[in-house]
Amino acid sequence: MRTLDEQNSRSFSLRTRLVRDFKLLLRIVSMAKSYFTTGTAIRRSYREKERRGEIYYVD
Repeated sequence: MRTLDEQNSRSFSLRTRLVRDFKLLLRIVSMAKSYFTTGTAIRRSYREKERRGEIYYVD
């Protein structure tokens, strides 16, 4: 398990900070992409079921 102290002790050099920030950026972009693609699939499915008059349960 990584701790904040461990992460801060390795992030003194510019290169390691840039690598860390780039990995964080990639993670944020992948989360945003997943959020929008999953949301689109759910909305599409909901509209399809609504057109057919079916009940659509959401957890």
